[in-house]
Amino acid sequence: MAEGVSASSLQAGFVELASIVRALHGDWSAPVSGYDGWTCHELLAHLSSTQASLARVAESATKLAPEGAAPFDADRWNASQTRKRAGKDPQELLNEFDMGTTQLVDVLTDIDLDKKVTIGAYPGHTLRLAMAQMFEHQKHHLDDLRASLHKSLPT
Repeated sequence: MAEGVSASSLQAGFVELASIVRALHGDWSAPVSGYDGWTCHELLAHLSSTQASLARVAESATKLAPEGAAPFDADRWNASQTRKRAGKDPQELLNEFDMGTTQLVDVLTDIDLDKKVTIGAYPGHTLRLAMAQMFEHQKHHLDDLRASLHKSLPT
């Protein structure tokens, strides 16, 4: 999947996602089907917190693995990040997504994609694979968020 993925294609993909996120609108309190009670606001919080973390994940490929770090726990991460953003206005979350994209694009400019990341959901995998997987993760959630927001619009 990630073979042949370049830094510039990752950058372009994440920038495209950010442009889609920027255009989102609708009822942020609407439920997202398939997300065990999550609202559109909570899914946006998940998207923005994940995007905000990706530059740090990418930079980890240039560092030693943290000593004694607990393995990544997606459920714990999701709960903590959505809780921290529960009171934030959707515009703040959209801005956070943008800032995370800008930081990630900057980090990906001059980095070896074949080095292994040491933190996040894919420790020990190449940066190329980790970012390709995270792009797909973000795209999947964004597609679900767009569909739910679209359903929330008056007809």
